[in-house]
Amino acid sequence: MFMDLWIAFAVATIGCITLMPILIKYADRMRLLDIPDARKIHQQAIPRCGGIAIAFGALLAIFSLLSTGSVAYPLLWGGLIIAVFGLADDIFNLNYKWKFFGQIIATIYVVSQGIYLHVLPFSGLEDAPVWLSYPLTVLFVIGVTNAVNLADGLDGLAAGVMLLTLAFIALFAVDADGADIALMALAIGGGLVGFLKFNTFPAIVFMGDLGSQFIGFMAAYLAILLTQNINQAMNSALPLLILGLPILDTVSVMAQRIRMGLSPFMPDKRHIHHKLIKYGLPHQYAVAAIYILQSLFLVAAAYLRYAQDWQLFGFYIVLFSSVLGGFFIADLKQWQLNDISVEQDRRSNQLLRKPWLFTFTRQYIELSVIVFLLFLSIATVYGVNISYKIELLILGFAILACHFLAYSVQDIIIRCSVYMGSMLIVYVQTLIPFDQFIIDQTTNAFFIILFLITWLAVRITRKSYFVFNTQDLLVFLFILVAVLLIQIEYLIRSILYLVCLGYALEYLLQRDIYKYKLLRILAFSGMLNILQLVWILN
Repeated sequence: MFMDLWIAFAVATIGCITLMPILIKYADRMRLLDIPDARKIHQQAIPRCGGIAIAFGALLAIFSLLSTGSVAYPLLWGGLIIAVFGLADDIFNLNYKWKFFGQIIATIYVVSQGIYLHVLPFSGLEDAPVWLSYPLTVLFVIGVTNAVNLADGLDGLAAGVMLLTLAFIALFAVDADGADIALMALAIGGGLVGFLKFNTFPAIVFMGDLGSQFIGFMAAYLAILLTQNINQAMNSALPLLILGLPILDTVSVMAQRIRMGLSPFMPDKRHIHHKLIKYGLPHQYAVAAIYILQSLFLVAAAYLRYAQDWQLFGFYIVLFSSVLGGFFIADLKQWQLNDISVEQDRRSNQLLRKPWLFTFTRQYIELSVIVFLLFLSIATVYGVNISYKIELLILGFAILACHFLAYSVQDIIIRCSVYMGSMLIVYVQTLIPFDQFIIDQTTNAFFIILFLITWLAVRITRKSYFVFNTQDLLVFLFILVAVLLIQIEYLIRSILYLVCLGYALEYLLQRDIYKYKLLRILAFSGMLNILQLVWILN
C-alpha cells in the first residue's frame, strides 16, 4: 500500500512542477492573467494557471493508480467537471451563477453514485432519509468548495491550508485501511507541493478558480468518503473539524454581509487574511498564523475522530467562538502589531571570519548528497538485480543528458531524484544484506549530521539565501505531526529524511548548478534507477 501512496504523491508533484513553467510562459496567450484591483493584494498581473498543473498532476496519478472499481472512482469525474467550469471561469470571468451551476452538476453526479452524508450526527448509525441527506451533502460540498475559493487571497494561503488538510485525511485513511482515499488525498497533496514551489510569497503564479474549486471539492468529498464509507466508527461530523478554518471564515464573512444588508456573495475585505493584514502582520506571517489556526482544528480532529457527537460539536463551537471572539476584540481595540518583517542578520561575526569553514560546509553538503545518491543507486541495483550492462547504459545516458539539457531542467531532475529517494530510502535500506540495526543507526546519524552542517552553513553565509517563509512552517508542522500522531516508523523517518535532504539540496541549488557535475549525473541516473525499482515492485 505504501508504495502506491508514495508513487501517487511523487507522480503528482513531478507532473505539476514539470507543467507549471510551460503554463506560466503561455498564460497571457491563454487569457490566464490575474489583473490587480481594489480587493486584491498583488500590484501587477500574475498568471493564474496553477490550478491546471495541480489538477493535471493529481488526476494523472489517480487515474494511473486507482482501480475503476473503487468506491471513490466517481469522484474523479466530478473533479473533472469542476476543473472544466473552473478553467472557463479563469478565462472568461464567469458570473457566479455559472460557477454554482457547474458545482451543482458535479456534486449531484457524485451523490448519484452513492457518495453522500447518509449517517448524520445525533442520529445513531441509522441512514438518514434521502430527502435530508442529499440536500445536506450538496450544501456542504458546495459550501466547502466556495470556502476554499474565497480563502485564496494570499500567496500560499489556500494551497498550504489544504495541503495540511489533505495530509490529515490521508493519515486518517491509512489508519482506517482506506488506501484509495489516502492515495487520492496524497495525489492532490503532491500537486499542491509542486504548486507551492511557485506560489510561496512572493508568488509568481496563482491557482485560479480552477485550482481552489478543484481542491475544495475533492477535499470535501474525501472527508465524506472517509467518515461515511470507509470507517463509520469515525464521528460523522468530523469533516467540520477537518475543514474547520475555511468553513469558519466563510460562515463569519457571509453572516457579516447579511447583517449589513449586503449580498452574501459580494466580494470584500472581511476575510481572516484581510483582517490579519489590517492588524499590521506582514504577508508571510499572516499566512503562517492561518496555518497554525487550521492546524488546531486538524489536531482536534485527530484526537476527537472517535469521540461522541456532543464532544466534537462542543469543541468545535468553543474553538469557533474563540477565534471569532479574538477578532472581535482586535477590531474593537483597533490592534496594530509591530512590523516584524524586517530581516535581521543574526549570523555570527566570528564564524564569518573563518573562510575555511564556509568552504568546508559547502563541500560537506555536496559530498553528502552525492553519497546519498550513490547509496540509493547501489542499494536499488542490488535489491532488484539489475544487470551491470543496463546500469552502464543508464550512466552513459545520464552523462549525455546532463551535457545537453538546460540547467533549469537539470535543476528539476536533481530535486525530483533527491526528494523521491528520500521517501524511498527507508525501504531501500532493507535491501542491504547487513545488520539492519546498524544500517538504520548509521543512516540516522548521517542525516542528523547533514542537518547540523546545513544549519551551520546557513548561519555563516554572507548572503541571505534562507529567510523565513511559510514553506518552512509547513515543514515544521509536518515534523510535529509525524512525531506526535503518526505511529508508523516508515512515515516518520521518511519525513525527517526528506526535511534534512531538502534543506541541504536547496542550499546547494541557490548557487550555480553547473558546478555540481557529479551530483547532476548521479541524480539523473539515480532517478532512472528509482523508476526501475518502482516499476519492478508494481
